[in-house]
Amino acid sequence: MANIIDWTVALYVVVPAIVIGFFLYKDFILNISTSWVIHIPLVFIIVLLFLITRIETIRTYLQRADRLFLIQNRKQMVRLKRASLYWSLSKHLILLSSALALLAPIFIIVHHVKIFELLILLLLLFTNNFTNVLLQLKLHKWQQLVINIFMCVLGTVCFLYVPVIITALIYLILLVYCTSYYNRHFVYSTKYFDQQVELDQAAFYKWQSLLFQIAPELRSQLVPKLKKPRLLWKNSKRMFRRSDYFIEEIVCKTMLRQKQYLFGYLRFLSMGIGLTIIVPSWAKVIILVILYFTLRSMMQSVIQQIFEHKIWSIFQVNNEQINAANSRLLKGFVNLPVLCVLVILVIFTLVN
Repeated sequence: MANIIDWTVALYVVVPAIVIGFFLYKDFILNISTSWVIHIPLVFIIVLLFLITRIETIRTYLQRADRLFLIQNRKQMVRLKRASLYWSLSKHLILLSSALALLAPIFIIVHHVKIFELLILLLLLFTNNFTNVLLQLKLHKWQQLVINIFMCVLGTVCFLYVPVIITALIYLILLVYCTSYYNRHFVYSTKYFDQQVELDQAAFYKWQSLLFQIAPELRSQLVPKLKKPRLLWKNSKRMFRRSDYFIEEIVCKTMLRQKQYLFGYLRFLSMGIGLTIIVPSWAKVIILVILYFTLRSMMQSVIQQIFEHKIWSIFQVNNEQINAANSRLLKGFVNLPVLCVLVILVIFTLVN
């Protein structure tokens, strides 16, 4: 079953995304001299890279039950921690190199940055991220925030205003010191064993945690309770004048009151509209088609979850009423927004 799901995701999501992304990137490079990117200052790009390219933690692949075994077999513990350090840093270095390679046309064509300077920027980002991981293990959160801001400012100033040779020497020394410090205090020592295990577990379950934050009801596989808020719609009146629209009434008010439904819908809609604005003309139709089917699938899932609530055992509704309401809801939440975006794009294209 897992293999079928993986192939399904690859066939319908990954492969189309790679194909569309390749042509978008090619079009972006060919038209980069007239693109909106030329208006973004170099300092803003550098600061943004320092903020978004960061290592969550150095994976150790340790479990609490390993404590006794690793203490009794110190050499194996050291080999495991050292291997996990090299693996984590190598993986992050590959990701950083790939990101800078994709952004290289912006640096070289728009801001006239040399390839050697890009390699120095790679060293700065890598060393800065490694330093932040050590701070995460040693300092409190407010101290981490202050030092992270300082490191971000220091890296930006060094890259823009300090000669590249001096910058490279400074950060090479800092990288060697961080590596030596990590080996001495976190590889050969068991003092921070519990903290390393907690951070490793947090990194392992980060995607599951993010999913549960977006949809808390998935944690227990229960349909969320429909709570009436204290302020919004406390004494709400009917949204539709027609009495036979009571199903749509309940669904719409449920979406307004349950933030996971409303924010999920708005998130997909805003992302689709944003991509439609950014991509070139030939790709706008493709993005609109993807937005249509994504919104439709998302709304069908939300409506199905709402219909599974126990409240529908009170109302006497038949399949015909449910199908009619479902059709009207999809037209209102999916067809109408996509049509409005399409009309705006057509008008904007004709005006230009």
